[in-house]
Amino acid sequence: MKNILFFDANCRMGNSVSGPGPDVKALLNEMDYYGVDKALVRHANIANGALSSNREIVNFLKTDVSGRLTGVWCILPSQCDEIPEPDVFFSQMKENRIRALTLSPFEQRYVPCRLTLGKILDAAAERRIPVQLDAFAGKWTELYAFLKEFPDLTCIVNAGNKWGSDRNIRPLLENYPNTRIETAGYWVPEGIYDLAEKYGAERILYGSGFPGYNQGSGMLQLKHSGLNEAGIVKIAGANLEKLLKGAQL
Repeated sequence: MKNILFFDANCRMGNSVSGPGPDVKALLNEMDYYGVDKALVRHANIANGALSSNREIVNFLKTDVSGRLTGVWCILPSQCDEIPEPDVFFSQMKENRIRALTLSPFEQRYVPCRLTLGKILDAAAERRIPVQLDAFAGKWTELYAFLKEFPDLTCIVNAGNKWGSDRNIRPLLENYPNTRIETAGYWVPEGIYDLAEKYGAERILYGSGFPGYNQGSGMLQLKHSGLNEAGIVKIAGANLEKLLKGAQL
């Protein structure tokens, strides 16, 4: 198999409430060890401070002279004037090497719906800016309700679960064409192959879940998934690169 570009869709950096977390050097060392080329990174402590974690991600990226890391910012409801209007916010993202969004509604005490997030998420959907939805992990009822309100959103849903999540993720792939799933913690025998065969390799992104998991386990699973090389190349990194390049910031 030829050299493949790996772009990790699920990495966290910085200290969290549970203790010290990886910085830029630690993440790049991990990437070098396993052969990961690029990573999409968000802060480990988003739940306790969206604005402060956004600032810290910018500071992290300033120390990444390699340019291999791309940042994620956390959004908040517009009504409290904590983040600027969408056009200004997206311009700030572009200036600071931020290419995707996330949210943490349950810890930050708001209901994730059109009333609270309609202004920024409608603008994000129009501009095809990816939104990571890890906040809904295990909260399938809430995630289904959220996507029903934002059906055109370009979003990334984590597929990982100890017992497998296919009965929950497959309806999303079937009904929401802009939904992608990433594979951190998705250790289902022949699962990646079956998902790619049914819904297309274009709908799947390689993600590690670092630092909760190492980057190598997901790489090994993908390389031995049984998919042809073209499918592996897409999932490993090409899909995420295309998604981020398609965002209109």
